[in-house]
Amino acid sequence: MYWWAIFVGLFMFGSPAAYGIATQWFKHKENMQDKRNEELRLHLQLEQARNEHFGAQELPRSANSAPKDASWEEQVQTPYEMGYQQIEQQQQ
Repeated sequence: MYWWAIFVGLFMFGSPAAYGIATQWFKHKENMQDKRNEELRLHLQLEQARNEHFGAQELPRSANSAPKDASWEEQVQTPYEMGYQQIEQQQQ
C-alpha cells in the first residue's frame, strides 16, 4: 500500500527534476556546438582572408610542404634491422 504512495511521489517530484536536468544538458550541448561552429566559421574566414591577401604572392607547392619524416613503421623497423644485422655478424 505504501509502495504506491512512494511511486506516485517519485513520479510527481522526480519527473520535473529529471526533465530540468535533461533540458539543461541539451542546452549546454547546443551552446557548445554553437561555439564550435562559430570557431570553425572564424577559421574559415581567416583562411579566406589569407588566401585573398597572399593570392598574388602564391608560393610554389614544394615550398609549402614540410619535409616528410620517416613513418612510424620505418622508425621502428630500422633499429630492429640494425640489431638483426649485428646478431648475424656476431654469429658468423
